[in-house]
Formats: sequence, structure tokens, C-alpha cells
Amino acid sequence: MSRRSKKRAGSIKGTAVTSLCHFANKLMLKCVLMLLITSPSLASGNNVSMKNQVDTYANLAHAVLFEWNYPSELSNKDIAKQLQQSGIQSDDSEIAVVFRHIMALSNVEHQDLPQVPIAVKRPLLEKNWLKLKSIDLRTYVYLKAYYFYIKGVSDYKGSLKRLSTTIPLLYNLKQEILQSGDKRAVAMASMWLAEEYSTSSPIRSINEMEYAIPFLAVPKNSNKLEKEFNLYDAHRLLSESYLDLNLPSKAVEHAKEYISLKKQHSTLDTVDFLLAITALNRLRRFAEALALIEDAKKYMPPVQDFKSIYVDLLLMSIYSSRLAEGDTQKITELANKILSSAIDMPAYLIDAKPIANAMYIAVNGSDSQFDAAIREYEKAFEKRFNAVPYKKTAILAKFQALKHIYAVRGDSEKAFANQNKYSSALVNYHTERFQLNDNAKLSMLSRDVELAEYRQKELEALQRETSGLAGETENLRTAVFALVTIICSILTTWLWIAKRKSDTKADTDSLTGALTRRAMLRQLKSLLKKHPTSCIALIDIDHFKRINDKYGHAVGDEVLNTFSQTILKRIRKSDLLCRYGGEEFLIYFENSSEQEVKSVLNELNDAFSRVAHWKHTDKAFTVSFSSGVVALNGSVNSEAVIKTCDDLLYKAKNNGRSRVESTTLAHA
Repeated sequence: MSRRSKKRAGSIKGTAVTSLCHFANKLMLKCVLMLLITSPSLASGNNVSMKNQVDTYANLAHAVLFEWNYPSELSNKDIAKQLQQSGIQSDDSEIAVVFRHIMALSNVEHQDLPQVPIAVKRPLLEKNWLKLKSIDLRTYVYLKAYYFYIKGVSDYKGSLKRLSTTIPLLYNLKQEILQSGDKRAVAMASMWLAEEYSTSSPIRSINEMEYAIPFLAVPKNSNKLEKEFNLYDAHRLLSESYLDLNLPSKAVEHAKEYISLKKQHSTLDTVDFLLAITALNRLRRFAEALALIEDAKKYMPPVQDFKSIYVDLLLMSIYSSRLAEGDTQKITELANKILSSAIDMPAYLIDAKPIANAMYIAVNGSDSQFDAAIREYEKAFEKRFNAVPYKKTAILAKFQALKHIYAVRGDSEKAFANQNKYSSALVNYHTERFQLNDNAKLSMLSRDVELAEYRQKELEALQRETSGLAGETENLRTAVFALVTIICSILTTWLWIAKRKSDTKADTDSLTGALTRRAMLRQLKSLLKKHPTSCIALIDIDHFKRINDKYGHAVGDEVLNTFSQTILKRIRKSDLLCRYGGEEFLIYFENSSEQEVKSVLNELNDAFSRVAHWKHTDKAFTVSFSSGVVALNGSVNSEAVIKTCDDLLYKAKNNGRSRVESTTLAHA
């Protein structure tokens, strides 16, 4: 080839290479542009796919957490099949790790029952949580909160001591979610806090729910875990909480809102009316309660079930509270209806028919029939008490039922006594919940001051940490103001109870449980005037100093306590016992004769002398007592009466001990 031909060939080759480079560059540019254009849509599609996967696993977790080992439409076999079909066990994704751990941990609460067939393959790490958080914040909140709860149950073996760990963790979770600006997610964290607070701090529980309500919605989305905390349930839980605190006016507000929401979305059921009816009955707004019962009946199923029995019991409760003309006839008709029903009763309605029977007999039966009906109800209540998980709630219901039964019978004294028992049980119930006991490090007042400071800090954090929630602070202030009002009313009641307890403690001997000398003398002044035919006995334990010296003070204290308890079990409620000094005791027998009291004291001496074995010594010995008895017969001078008792006691000691000397005083 000539030089010219080579040159031309080289030129052609260079041109071809250059053209090829230009083409490659253009092609690469187009690819890059296409990649840039398609990447967002690919990422978006991937995110949608991952969100769908989260929803699928969330619904699977919901079935495990709420329906495994529970009677429902889904059996354990159905759920196990869903687990297998989902492929979650072989899924190595970050979110699958979270869901597997949650479902496996759910076994902790019911270790004696069939276990969920899921295995933990990898440890649960923070990166797993962060991945879930980036895909679905609300599912992350629910599962993280549940994880804190179930770990607490496991670590503290079901004890409420878990609250010392779970509540701070849940509070921190709420602060974390505040940063996101997702109000619904924050509300879910608040609802979890409310659940944990409900056991020990009901006011804080209410506070969290009131805070969450503006941001909750009715359940619409397909993710069942997100549906668990919704506007329906928040109003229902608040109504229950206020009713628990015996604040029916607030309970009615939320119960009516609950009914309204359920009605709007065509999900209303007969049982949805029960909270509002109960609260209105307590408020004695009988016309409104009866109107709501008529509304509730419209939603009854075609075939009668236990709901109809519950409604009839509520009706009887309203009529027995109102007792207007014709109400006893209505009670009789309702009682007959319940007694003739063949409906199977759930555990918490085992005593429904005995209540109906007692109501019927209260209107129509004799005294002996009525007493038998009360005994029948008491037996049925024991069965209910043993069958239901919430014992204290059952006890409160019992006192309410007895109050209504005795009111219908016309026995206002016993109706009032059961109302007092209900009030005392309610105070004790909330005293335990608020942990107001002698060992508490904080007084009631400081606990409530702490609560006020806590809410103020939370309000400041809300304003500081998220502008998205700042506009809602006025609602929060309103809720706080309402809660402070509630706290004040509860605190006033507790202070009154505390004073009563303090007065009682000051009037009671700590060793024996008997009244103190001072308390007895204070009461005797009025009692001697009111009941001039009563008796007073001064008692002294024989050879008590010898017992103390020989066996020690621990044994001596045991003798005193045993002696006091023996007397308290035998005497009537209208009688009084006091530790008069050392081993001396004074008994006031209301409206009793000299012979009656001597008989009781001899019986007590026999019972006391049969005790031969004591906890604080392996030596066996028996103890007796001597006593001096004065029948008043109109005498009202307590000092003179006790002086005469003392003289008679001295006489009993000199005449051989373990005996009673008595006399009758005439009114001077």
C-alpha cells in the first residue's frame, strides 16, 4: 500500500474511532439521563412495596397478638397457616426481624398455653428498628411500645414493678416521635403511656388520653395495628376511667361521643350504650338513662343473647334507684323476664338470675324468703368472683347490687350500709392504685404537685420541639385545667379519708386493735346517757407479770393480742373494747343485763383458757382472767362506775382469780 493510501486508511480509522467515541458518550449520557429519570419512580415503587409488606406483617402480628389462644373467628390453626404462607420465617429483611421477635415474645404472657410457631433467627438490633421507622412510623411506634411492654412483663415475671422501666421508655419514645411532627404517631405513643399509667396513676392515664384524642381518627386503613388506637376506643376508655374515679359527669361526655361516632360509621351495638346509661343512672338523670335504653334496644340482635339480660339488669338498677310510683311493679316484671330466660350467661353475669330473684322477693316475698334470696345471691357472687379477672370491680358491683336490693325491700339502713361499703371499697381501690400507703415516700400533695410540674414540662417540650403541634397547646391547657380540677376534688376526698384514718389510728391500740383508754372514756360519756341499761366490765389477765418475766415480752405481747382478738370476735358490733392499761381491758356491753354479761365473760374465759400453745415459745401454758362487772341501771357517772368495777375486780382476784364479781348500780 502506498504512503498516501496508508494515510487515507489511517484517517478513515481515526474518524471511525472518533465517531465511535462520540456515539458511546451520547449513549452513556442517555443512559445516565434515563437512570436519573427512572430512579425516583423505582425508589417510590420499592417504598410502596415495602409499605405493603409492613401492612401484611402488621396484620399477621395483629392476629398473633390478639387472637392466638383466644376464642375468635381465627383459630390457632388458621393463624399458623397464615404464618407459613406469609414466608416471614425465611424472610431475612430488617423488618421481618422485628416482626419475628415481637410475635415470639408474645408467648411470654401465656407460657402454659400453645406457643406461636415462630422462631427468632437473628438478634433484634437498632438498625432493624430504624429500617421499620423509615418505612412506616406508626407501625414502628406501636411495635416499639409493645416491645417495651412485653419485655417488661417478661423481665419482671408479670409484676407491676415493670412500670418503673416501661413508663420511662414509653415517655422517651413519645419525645422521639414528637420530633417527627406526625401527630397521629405521637397520639399512639400517648395511648400506650395511658395504658401503662392506668394501673398506678389513673389521672396521668386520663391526661395522656385527653391529649391524644384530637389527633386520633376512626379506623379506616388496612393496617390493623394502627387501628388498635382509634378515636372510638379513646372515648370509650376515657369514659371507663372517669367512671372508675366515680366522676360520672365526665364519663357521660365521652360515652355519648363514643355512641355518636359509632352511629356515624354504622358500627353501633347495644353494648355501646351501657357506659352512658350507667353514668346517667349514677347522676340520677333517670329520664335520659331510660331514653338511651330504648335506643340501645333498637340495636338488639334478632335472637336474644346475654346483652338483653344486661339491659334488663340496668333497667332494674334505674328503677330501684328512682323508686317512683309503679317502679316496683316494673322491677317484678323484669325479674320474671330474667328468671324465665334460657340464655347462657358469661362469667361476669353468673349472678344475674340470683339478683333478679332477690329483687323479685324484695318486692313480693316474706322475710325468711328474702334472707334465703340474699344467701343465694352471695353464693352466686362467690362463683362470679372466682371466675372473673377483675376482682375489685366485681366487689364494687356486689355492693351496688345489694344497695339496690335493700332499697327495693325498703330497708334503708342496709341500703345505706352497702352504699358506705361501696364508697370505702372505691377509696381503697384507688388508694392502692395511687400507692397511697404508709410506706410511700411522697405525700398525696407532693404527688399531685409532681403531676402538675410534669404536665408543665410536657407542655414546654411540646412548644419547643415541634412547631407542627404548637397550635394545639390551647387544647392541652384546657385538658390540664380540667384534670387539675379533678385532682383537687379527689385530693379533698383523700385528705378527709386520711384524717379519718389518722383519727382512727390515734384511737386504736397498736398492739391489740382495741380502743385506747382515752377514746373509750370519750365515748362512754354519751353512751351512758343514751343506753342507761348497759353494763361495763373491767378485766385483768391473771398472773400476767409472771408470764412476762418467765417467757419474755414477745410472749406477753402475744398473750395480750390473742386475748383482745378473742374478745373482739365474741362481742357485738354495738359493744366496745378498750385496753385500759397494761394487761387491763374495759368492755362496754350495750343494753345488756348483769347475768347476760357474766355469761359472756365466763364463755370468754373458757375459750381463752383453752389456748395453750404460743408462737414465740415452745412451752405450753394456759391463761385466765378475772373481772368486775357493773350493771348501770341508770347511772351515768363513768368514773364512779369504773371505780366500782375496779373494786369488784380486786375482790375477784382475792377470791381465787379466773372468776367474775358483779353488782348493779342505781342512778343516784
